Amino acid sequence: MADNGDDLPEQRAGFLARLSATETIIVAIIAMIALAGLMLIGKGFYMKAKTELFAVEYAARNAVG
Repeated sequence: MADNGDDLPEQRAGFLARLSATETIIVAIIAMIALAGLMLIGKGFYMKAKTELFAVEYAARNAVG
């Protein structure tokens, strides 16, 4: 048997390194669309929480006065 102890292990190429330039651009566009969607979902939760907070303040103000 040959002594392979001195051989360096093969380096695995990264995911984006194996893609062509066009494929990399498409992956970047998809990632940006996904991030924009997550931001819209977060904004919706923020708006819902803010609306509920104002509704509670309004109800408390009318109950006292």
